Amino acid sequence: MRATFLHMADCHLGYRQYNSRERQNDFTRAYLDIIRAAIDRKVDFVLLAGDLFEKRAISPVTLDHAIIGLERLRKAGIPCLAVEGNHELAYYRDNIGWVRFLADRELLTLLNPQLDGERVTLAPCENCRGAFVEPVPGLRVYGMRYYGSSTARVVRRVASALASVDKQGIEYTIFVAHAGVEGVLDHQGGGVSHREIAPLRRHVDYLALGHIHKSYAFDNWIYNPGSPETNSVTEAAWPKRGYYLVEVDTEAEPKHRPVLHSNSRRAFVRLFFKVDACDTPVELVNQCRRFVERRRRQFRGREPVVELRLTGVLPFDRSALTLAPFAQMIEDLYQPLHRIVRNDTRAAEFEVGADQQFSRQALERQIITGLLERDSRFRARSDEWTELVLEIKQLAVSGAPADAILEELTRGEERVLQGEAVQC
Repeated sequence: MRATFLHMADCHLGYRQYNSRERQNDFTRAYLDIIRAAIDRKVDFVLLAGDLFEKRAISPVTLDHAIIGLERLRKAGIPCLAVEGNHELAYYRDNIGWVRFLADRELLTLLNPQLDGERVTLAPCENCRGAFVEPVPGLRVYGMRYYGSSTARVVRRVASALASVDKQGIEYTIFVAHAGVEGVLDHQGGGVSHREIAPLRRHVDYLALGHIHKSYAFDNWIYNPGSPETNSVTEAAWPKRGYYLVEVDTEAEPKHRPVLHSNSRRAFVRLFFKVDACDTPVELVNQCRRFVERRRRQFRGREPVVELRLTGVLPFDRSALTLAPFAQMIEDLYQPLHRIVRNDTRAAEFEVGADQQFSRQALERQIITGLLERDSRFRARSDEWTELVLEIKQLAVSGAPADAILEELTRGEERVLQGEAVQC
């Protein structure tokens, strides 16, 4: 028996990322790009392993985009076999979600076992809904929707039910589920372990997963294609994701040859600039711009999403750092669809000699001097700046008028700056 199928997941249609209509359209473009690949390759069927939609409540435009792709498959004679993901499950009190709506219109086949307490029924599909379908003679596809924390328990029950089903004439079995595997992403929990998913192994040749947006494969039977579009900037680090094209030949060993393909998607550019060597705000902006210009010359694309992160130890006071110049340089150099500028710098640390006996005035002087010495603009004449700060503080405490304080501050600043000029 031979067959070819396409495995995709996590299309998240309708996601208006960064509140951008164009980003919403990007998710539709990625979805339709994969549909086009399925039609061009003349696959026998398409697997959709959950999260076709970004959320339960969708707009008419989002529904229309989903229907356009499914109608193209139907016109090409390619069935779409789907399970529901966590993003699109119907609300608890609702009887029907949008994926089931599409199944009721015979645009896709919705797979899920029937659960009644501890009993699991694996009935063939009727009216585009059921536990399994046989899109190609000798090939059977089962499916299971998202079950969250109950996934491991449901898997055990389904595996037990699979052990007793009639497999006569079935040469190849696929199981589709919207579930993650533990250990793929360090920060993401809630997946099933390899031990918990192992009961399916003796009954399943190809486990088609969705839910985790990073592509992965294990042991030549567990496959997850990843998200077609970039749902967060961290996903930009995973360029190889999109969909699997799988050729099945039950007379060969192994029985299948999955190939991961990357679909076209919006470019994301992530820039990390260390600020440690920049003594002044002006120098920081200038050095960062040269860095961004070098990176821009390496980029071949248009209207990306750009993230710039400033990292490291800031050699001057954090209040002197404004992000507007960095946002403008990204606009000037990339003309991005969207930009993100983040200040992840940290202040330089200094110690106060708490083990010594200081008067209140001496401790105050030490702290002010320490703060000034952290900033390269004031470090050379920190003692004189400290005296000025203490003078201004004393005027404020004594109730001097604001005009008098401002006048004294201006004179004191000129005095220190003149001293710097003479020293130079």
